[in-house]
Amino acid sequence: MRVSKQVVWVGVGAAVGMALTAPVSRGQEADRFDVRTHYDKADYMVPMRDGTRLFTIVYTPKDTSQTYPILLTRTPYSIPPYGPDEYREVLGPSAEFDRDGYIFAFQDVRGKFRSEGEFQVIKPLRTDDDGVDESTDNYDTIAWLLEHVPNHNGRVGQWGISYPGWQTVMGMIDAHPALAASSPQASPADMFIGDDWHHNGAFRLMYAFSWLSSNAGTRSGPTEQRTARFDYGTDWGYRFFLDAGTLADVTERYFQDRVPAWTEFMAHGTYDDYWQRQNALLSLDGIDHPILNVAGWFDAEDFYGPMSIYYTLEEKNPENRSTLVVGPWRHGGWRSMDGDSLGCIEFGSKTSRDFQRNVQYPFFSHYLKDQGDWRDDAAEAIVFETGSNVWKTYDAW
Repeated sequence: MRVSKQVVWVGVGAAVGMALTAPVSRGQEADRFDVRTHYDKADYMVPMRDGTRLFTIVYTPKDTSQTYPILLTRTPYSIPPYGPDEYREVLGPSAEFDRDGYIFAFQDVRGKFRSEGEFQVIKPLRTDDDGVDESTDNYDTIAWLLEHVPNHNGRVGQWGISYPGWQTVMGMIDAHPALAASSPQASPADMFIGDDWHHNGAFRLMYAFSWLSSNAGTRSGPTEQRTARFDYGTDWGYRFFLDAGTLADVTERYFQDRVPAWTEFMAHGTYDDYWQRQNALLSLDGIDHPILNVAGWFDAEDFYGPMSIYYTLEEKNPENRSTLVVGPWRHGGWRSMDGDSLGCIEFGSKTSRDFQRNVQYPFFSHYLKDQGDWRDDAAEAIVFETGSNVWKTYDAW
């Protein structure tokens, strides 16, 4: 049974009816806060247990009169700007984090951009104690940061959207003891069943061109340069795929041996061990730190992922503090859009700012700083109801 409370704003503990302050866009807030004035920037090659070094940029507050938690993001999509004198406009999930003061760590994952090693798409968890995977890389990164970055308070949080959301999930597994809060957002969970590649149906060939070709190709070595997006040679996508030929033709013309994941996908057309080992849901037991799991109602890529991750966390860790947030967003829209509309549909408020300011920021403030009005008994689910255009809280979901 679902018990809901309709509110003007979603209270993070009990529902409270209070007017929202005027939402401000992420860009506007960035203009009010000069990151360069308040933060120092440094980069490191952080060693993993197998000797591979991962490129990591760390922003630390210039004010050293207090200690700060570390907020970690690991991504295969690069962490620019790379230059020592170039700074991001916004460091945290939203600008509130920048003004409040955190140590922000960004890392190119194994085999991507300036990091060493080889990248493997949705790399399965290791099967022996001597192996490495994204879980061990996350653990080793946290351990290194705690030892080498001064002025921290001993607590670490992590967050990410889409593939970095999956990296966050991997970091939750066999987590470092200092990991105090995680927010996987729009993370895939099972790429054969409900996410990205198959969506409970046929293999999505177009996604292979748009994602694999620019994110999973072989490389000659570390680089700061992104791979160019695939050039279809036409504005008429339907015609491109009509003329593409068989999968063997596609392999020969466009992928050959340049994209290892494509070769693997073509060799595993059924839900065999290759795909099953990638299923993150199988390893979500023993998660004992708070989780904020985020999904978008209109996410065409990864809606199955965050929902199944939430359900699995609840089933395998019934005593854990896990909260689900679902808003009227497309994939990652809570960070890239104001969230007041989608196409011609109006939602009556800037829902992305509602989430950033009143859910995400208090969640991390509470668990990493013991500050704010989030509570350990926060609502089980915080959900935007389209049509009536109101946020609702649920004690059960």
